Amino acid sequence: MNCHVQKYFEYLGPTIDWLQHSITKGQGGSCAVFSLYNGWSLPYPETTGYIIPTLLDIEHLFPNKRLKRSAIDLGDWLLTIQNNNGSWNGGVHPTKSPNPSIFNTAQILNGLVALYKRSGEDRWIDSATRGAKWLAEQVDEEGHWPGSDYLSDMKTPSYYAHAAWPMLQVWEVVRDEFLRDAGRSVLTKIVDRVDNNGEIAGWEFAPGKPAFTHTIAYTMWGLMASAEILGEWDIFGKPAEVALDYISHKAEISNGRLPGAFAQGWKAVDSYVCLTGNAQIALCLLLLDKRNPDLRYINTACKLADYVCLKQKMNSPLRGVCSGVAGSAPVWGKYMTLRYPNWAAKYHADALLGLFKRLNTELEK
Repeated sequence: MNCHVQKYFEYLGPTIDWLQHSITKGQGGSCAVFSLYNGWSLPYPETTGYIIPTLLDIEHLFPNKRLKRSAIDLGDWLLTIQNNNGSWNGGVHPTKSPNPSIFNTAQILNGLVALYKRSGEDRWIDSATRGAKWLAEQVDEEGHWPGSDYLSDMKTPSYYAHAAWPMLQVWEVVRDEFLRDAGRSVLTKIVDRVDNNGEIAGWEFAPGKPAFTHTIAYTMWGLMASAEILGEWDIFGKPAEVALDYISHKAEISNGRLPGAFAQGWKAVDSYVCLTGNAQIALCLLLLDKRNPDLRYINTACKLADYVCLKQKMNSPLRGVCSGVAGSAPVWGKYMTLRYPNWAAKYHADALLGLFKRLNTELEK
């Protein structure tokens, strides 16, 4: 166990260095991806938002990296590009076709709430509240966010549980019941889609296509984290546990080489691994372990994180590759083909930090 603790710390620093380089290249926000074809992309407001809590959570371990300063700078940038109605646009910035985005706006709230909780400065929560109210106003009488931001024509794709959750984070601070009710109504629609085998209809990007472990994990995390805030685990958390049990079993017996996607009926698409999904599912297991401590969850989370570490290239001559996390393993797999997304590095860093802390706790017993 001790060797795992040291390993995760050794991988955490370079992963954070990659994220900081993506911020330097982004000149305001963090670049969405490093592409083997096109190099660094423009900055991506959505993922820039949820990178902020990662920087703040890890800051104390690396005081020389000025992570808190980076987090504040990212927050300042996001405030300058917020729309007058409280929303943020989808896609990279600047975008050729401005279009307020449900999912992207929600993810940015993660960072603003984290900055408020760290600093107590009203500007962060004021901005987050404007964004959350815009989100709540878009929920229709049936509990749907009409339309979709990305690839799907479905009303409220199930991975939008991960958009309800940040809205509830804002509610937890400001206690505006309008936000709580809107988030809860969205989550209720999503849990209505749970099958007996644990699958949740609509957790894929496009109807009828296999669901990447990335969006499966978004769905599970959104439900479980929201359930914790609402204090309604049996209603919103339990439905995600069946899916997590199935996926974690697959990860356990494959030593962390989880199929990159699943088609309906849990049919595995195992020609590649979605590395982002690996890291996110490790985080889901850590969340479940926090609720019901069980080293079996941690053992599986370690296997998932170890596989991502195995695929990190720590000595590549390409700065955009060195210590980054590819979309897929192999890199030409179907998720983010030939690209290194900033969100993959973000979730990997979160998983490494969570395991580092959890295993340290075990060693101290």
